[in-house]
Amino acid sequence: MSSSLFISLCVFSLLGAGGIAIYVALYGSHRVLEERFADLAIKIRASQGVFDDDQPHDDSLGRLLFKWASARVPAPNLETPSGEKLAETLQQAGFMGSGSAHAFQVFRVLTAVALGIAMAAFAILTGKPMGMIILMAMIGVLFGAMIPTYYVKRRARMRQTEIASQLSDVLDLLVVCVEAGLGLFEAIKIVGGESLRQGQEIGRELSLVSSEISAGSSLGQALRNLAERTAVEDIKPLAATLIQSEQLGAQVAPALHASSDALRVRRRLRAEEAAQKTTIKILFPLVLFVLPAMLAVIVGPAVIQIIHTIGR
Repeated sequence: MSSSLFISLCVFSLLGAGGIAIYVALYGSHRVLEERFADLAIKIRASQGVFDDDQPHDDSLGRLLFKWASARVPAPNLETPSGEKLAETLQQAGFMGSGSAHAFQVFRVLTAVALGIAMAAFAILTGKPMGMIILMAMIGVLFGAMIPTYYVKRRARMRQTEIASQLSDVLDLLVVCVEAGLGLFEAIKIVGGESLRQGQEIGRELSLVSSEISAGSSLGQALRNLAERTAVEDIKPLAATLIQSEQLGAQVAPALHASSDALRVRRRLRAEEAAQKTTIKILFPLVLFVLPAMLAVIVGPAVIQIIHTIGR
């Protein structure tokens, strides 16, 4: 009995060990790699804003109208100079999805048509002649086509200003991480993730840089893409400095520290320049609004008294 029990236990143990070995061979050794690839894919999709398939589909009237217009409005040709300029402007404004140019074109057409119809309806309700109705409809179409372009350009300028104002603080954090012993890639990853959690635009860009490096791109190419994508003047010399430091094998922390000091000095000079321009800019509101009111208050009673005296 004891020998048969021993044999049964041995067979059971061997079968269990074989099953565990097969499971580890099929799933366990690849699990870490699959998780890393999944994490990388999520980061790339999050940085580009392409989570449309994961979101619940909205069957509202606006989305149905947008889908109907998307199927009929052709996508812009991004190989032409105007298409390349549009793609660059959309990237600078933060619209990095692959279909952002087509979506912008559809939204522009819908805005032009809606504003043209609204202006024509207003002209008809106010009893304008046919020529005035057509003219107002054309004006509405023109303004409807210009409003999305103005919005995207204004958002791009505001985003560039925000990134430029956040850059010096981010560089200080990078200096602290590098001096603590981390590599530049790890420092960019940590600072980018922390800035992204705080809702800063620079954090989104740094997270995209770390995702590109994880996908196999070099640090120099990722930094060049960052400079081209944001079009911020302060990032271009910073990217060139970091690329040269990496190629020459120099220490990165002193380069980051010098770049941070230069950016801080440049920001102070911009603030002083804006303060100097304030005296000129405030002249026009003073002349147009404040001065007439002061003249009416000071000279008004005297003018009224003069008029009464002459009238007597």
